[in-house]
Amino acid sequence: MHPLLASGSRLTLYLVSWSLVAVLLALGYSNTDSLGWTQTLIVLVPPWLIYSFVCLSAWYVCRSTPLQGASVSGVAIAHLGSGILAGGIWIMVWELWTQVLSDYPEYGEGLLEAYRSQLPMILAAGVLLFWLSGMLHYLLIAFETSRQAETRELGLEVMAREAELKALRAQIDPHFLFNSLHSVSALTTVNPSGARRMCLLLADFFRSSVRLGAKDQISLGDEIEMVLQYLEIEKVRFGTRLASEVAVDPECKSCMIPPLILQPLVENSVRHGIHSLVNGGVVKVTARCDPNYLLLSVENPVDPEPQKSAGTGMGLSNVKRRLETRFGDRTSTRIQQGNGLFRVEIRVPCMDPTEGSRK
Repeated sequence: MHPLLASGSRLTLYLVSWSLVAVLLALGYSNTDSLGWTQTLIVLVPPWLIYSFVCLSAWYVCRSTPLQGASVSGVAIAHLGSGILAGGIWIMVWELWTQVLSDYPEYGEGLLEAYRSQLPMILAAGVLLFWLSGMLHYLLIAFETSRQAETRELGLEVMAREAELKALRAQIDPHFLFNSLHSVSALTTVNPSGARRMCLLLADFFRSSVRLGAKDQISLGDEIEMVLQYLEIEKVRFGTRLASEVAVDPECKSCMIPPLILQPLVENSVRHGIHSLVNGGVVKVTARCDPNYLLLSVENPVDPEPQKSAGTGMGLSNVKRRLETRFGDRTSTRIQQGNGLFRVEIRVPCMDPTEGSRK
């Protein structure tokens, strides 16, 4: 369907534009003709508006002979032939309308004679108007093509971002499972009851992670619950060597964040911090928020002279990439290390749980 016919507002604007031109022509002719302004307007407007719809057919000529795909001669021949045909229709409309008006005394036979004396000029005007319509339709086609290309590009970008988010999120669960199974394996010989309790805790944790991890976003309160479940699992393994402090401002718990953002950071704290310390230490998790942003931090003690770690470092890098893919420049991740402490701070937009917008 023609894009102007598909939109009522566009069609109205198009007809108003043609009507304004007809009014201006009526004003010009009324000063040089024996007819008054009102009579001149009656003569001009109906054929003018009918021809405005004839000129819409230039859209189909332009579509069938695109500037990029067709030859110059093909485009010229198509528009020359269609312009002459449209001019012929224009002449027929004028002929019929002037014959109708000539039956009225205020117009008389003089109107028909005046029209026929200007027949070559009217035909030339009709052909030129059709060609002008063709040029405007080429611009309209270029605009529509550009907009469709932008829409497709945006859709592909969104799909690519969603695919990357799903791929990164899918890497987190196997990473945690890999570490947890090693922990269970280490406990089976030295602490069978602890291994059994750890398996039960793992089952509860993975039940929560499957339920919440399938969502695009969850509340900070749910994320904190998963962090606490994870810490309980690791406390079975580390015993008194692992302690935790979780401080969350109550008003922040309703903020929505991507799932499994804090858990990988806490896992890194345990695996690369507490694990390397003979006396262990405290993992501190804090959450604060202002009207626009949620501020999260995870802190743990580290060995001042660490040995080379066998870890892959996937947890922290995945979190950073997921946040950057989701929020772009509205998120930031800062890493600090010094005085025997390792700290990761994350800033993300604080999203409303009901409307999915910033608070």
